[in-house]
Amino acid sequence: MKEKLRSATGAVLMLMIIPTIVGLLACMPVPIGDPERSRVDPTISGVWTTTETSADLAFYAFEPYDKRTWLLTGMPLAKSGDAAATKVALYKAWTVKLAGERFMTWEPKAMFENAAFEPEVWFVFRVERRDDNTLDLYLVNSDAELFKEVAETRRAYERVIRKNVKDPSLYSEEPIRMLRLKPEQRELFEDLADEVISFD
Repeated sequence: MKEKLRSATGAVLMLMIIPTIVGLLACMPVPIGDPERSRVDPTISGVWTTTETSADLAFYAFEPYDKRTWLLTGMPLAKSGDAAATKVALYKAWTVKLAGERFMTWEPKAMFENAAFEPEVWFVFRVERRDDNTLDLYLVNSDAELFKEVAETRRAYERVIRKNVKDPSLYSEEPIRMLRLKPEQRELFEDLADEVISFD
């Protein structure tokens, strides 16, 4: 029952933050890569969106937390345009290279059930840079047959990814396309951030 609850919690969070991959939600039971050995890529730091249009707009702010990881804040804009209806999701994010490919792990924050505040699910993406202003994120599908019978440890899952890094069945068919925030979108982002991020 607890595992089902965890999966449902992760799925709800992912639906809230990434509506473009409904039906492809697959949280990982382990993180990929070691955040203590990662390095922040300054070309990723900053604010990105998932669409060029104002409809169904979502913002993702990659703010370096230290030299190794980002604090990632996701803010999908409600269809009504009402900032008060917007949900915010927080992640710790880091990257790792496996078999020549870059992967990014998102560790959800503020959704832990136990007193130790330990994460229970992770989302892992293969990252493809299309150009300076475009990133494609392919979700690693933990339900893929390649992970069947695999021990739930980081190293075991990393071995599967390394061995099958070119196998399309390992990933979502369609990527989440991230576009760097345009100057004309900055005011909307700043207004939204002021509305939904408050310490009052």
